[in-house]
Order: sequence, then structure tokens, then C-alpha cells
Amino acid sequence: MARLVEEREDLLRDASALVPRIELHTSIHGQRCEVFAGFRKENALSLYFDTEPVYHFNSRGELRRAFVDGQLIKAQEGKLVVWQPRRTSDITEMMSHQCDDQQHQQFCAKLLGYLQEFNEALDSDNFTVAGQVPADADALLRLRQWLDEVSQIAIADSPHVK
Repeated sequence: MARLVEEREDLLRDASALVPRIELHTSIHGQRCEVFAGFRKENALSLYFDTEPVYHFNSRGELRRAFVDGQLIKAQEGKLVVWQPRRTSDITEMMSHQCDDQQHQQFCAKLLGYLQEFNEALDSDNFTVAGQVPADADALLRLRQWLDEVSQIAIADSPHVK
């Protein structure tokens, strides 16, 4: 595992598995935010809010992975498992623990609130489109439809796209 954390790559240019994809500039929690959204086949969405948080969903809209507060979070049999790097001078180890019910509920409530605030920003036209690939796609419409369908956060059985 790399020991240095670097800035995010240019996802609009490089995330070729995500078609269509779009980059928006908006405000979340009163802060300017660059949002990248891209769809894999069968409507599996990936959302990047600046460099974090990052959320990946499967084709059923279930959360499969996230990166929040420096922690990698993966779905495992409908539960959230948090992976944190533990660095020493020589190595980096990944330590994990399964979220308890309270942590699970808090995480899902926070994520749902974040998605709802983002959706409200889109509904109020509080955003600008920085780019879209392909240029003639309607990624914004697809993103709005996806967000409109979210009423609760379900956790996938696996962190994989399938």
C-alpha cells in the first residue's frame, strides 16, 4: 500500500468505466464542493465530494464502499466494516472492525442527509456543470433520478459492483 496519500486524479477525464460521468460545482454544508458522479453499467453510481467523502453503490442502489474521514468502509453481508490504516515507520497495516448497530444507524443517517442536501442543491439549481463525458449524455438527469429514488440507505452484501 502506498504510504503517501495524493490528490484525486482527474476522474472526468480518466474514469472510463463510469459512463456517463459528470462534474458539478455546488455547495454542501455551506462549503463550495466539487462533486463527481459516474455510472457503471446497470446504474451503479459512484459519488465523490471533493477528495472525500466518496460513496460507491451497486446497481440496486445499495452502498458497497465508502471513504469517509480517512476511513475505508466496505459492505460485508449487509453490515459496515471500517478499515483504517495503522502506520509505523516501516509498514502500513489495515485494521478492521464491524460497526455496531448505533454506528451503522448514524452512518446511514448522515449519508442519507448528505445525499438529500446534494439533491436539494440540484433541485434549487445551486450548481454549475464543470464537464460531462460523453459531452452529449444527460448525466445530470440520470443523477437526479437516482437521487430522487433514495429514501433510505441499504447496505450491500459485498463491496463489489456485481
